[in-house]
Amino acid sequence: MIKNNLVLLSLITIVGIFSSCESKDKGSEASSTGQKSNANTTTETSPLAEKIDSLSLVIAEEPKNIDALIARGNAYIDNKNPAYARADADAAFFLDSTRKDVLLLRGDVNYVLNQTRRSRDMWEKCSALFPKDTECRLRIAELYMAIKDLDNALKFLNEVLDIDERNANALFMKGVVIRDRNQDTTLALQYIQRAIDVRDGNYIEALDMMGTILSWKNDPMAIQYFKNAIALNPNRDDLYLKLGLSYANIEEYNAALEAYEKALQLNPRNDEVHFNIGFINISLQNYDLAIDNFNKAIDLKEMNVRAIYGRAFAYEMRGDVMNAAKDYQTCLGMFPDYEPARIGLERIQRMTKDDNIELP
Repeated sequence: MIKNNLVLLSLITIVGIFSSCESKDKGSEASSTGQKSNANTTTETSPLAEKIDSLSLVIAEEPKNIDALIARGNAYIDNKNPAYARADADAAFFLDSTRKDVLLLRGDVNYVLNQTRRSRDMWEKCSALFPKDTECRLRIAELYMAIKDLDNALKFLNEVLDIDERNANALFMKGVVIRDRNQDTTLALQYIQRAIDVRDGNYIEALDMMGTILSWKNDPMAIQYFKNAIALNPNRDDLYLKLGLSYANIEEYNAALEAYEKALQLNPRNDEVHFNIGFINISLQNYDLAIDNFNKAIDLKEMNVRAIYGRAFAYEMRGDVMNAAKDYQTCLGMFPDYEPARIGLERIQRMTKDDNIELP
């Protein structure tokens, strides 16, 4: 019974981690094709502001300078100011509606503003004007991936690969589409690996995705892919989190804990790391430590049903049926259809039925 429940908790761990990672991976897919990222750090603000000021001086002197308008429009997107970026994109479009960089910028601005139809129109016009260009088609494919129209995404990715069979971004994105559209992880891995090979291993998003898919398959090769990704960017706590989970999947708990501790050094507020350390402590029968870790996860994310469930299970394994029942009930209060908590509560009720223990 205990082993079965550990397997259940393990599945909850994997689903939680990789569904949260999935969203990150898809964000990485967007940036890998050149789509403007909304990320902006404190260190970037001052140089961006200086760049915008400098370009503004140029535009004040030369209001029809399309290159300056495009450069400032892109800087405004990076600086999270899409309204100003749109003004520059529209001005550049008015001056020359046939330039590829103008059409790309105008599509990017509308994409940031969630006006995807206008984005598509700009990028389709770009594709028609430049039939051998790949950038515009990649943008359209990315848009279709974002709205889950995987058939059209695949169509445009195939067009890109017809133009350039070694386009790493298209190979990577096609692998993701095949995984989601065809449920074919074997073929998906082949495309993603080709993308990595084209870039001579220097493709962190593809390495991350390879590790993620292999972890789903409980393949220990996931560990090396995450290590390779970390070598390219050692400051991402999510990569250490995934590395730790990959080690935990093969029960190399010391290596997993080492990876988790590194993740916490980079981001002490990562509730997923605390949750996973709690899971390992349950596996090692360190129930008090597990409860402490789950408490830390709950402190960081109050409505953390998986951590509350994990704490309930740790209480149950420690023999504290009252607190276990209370946490299972809390889970069901948050999500009435949460099956693991219902099963846990029924298990407690059976355990206490003959002992005249009144549960909370």
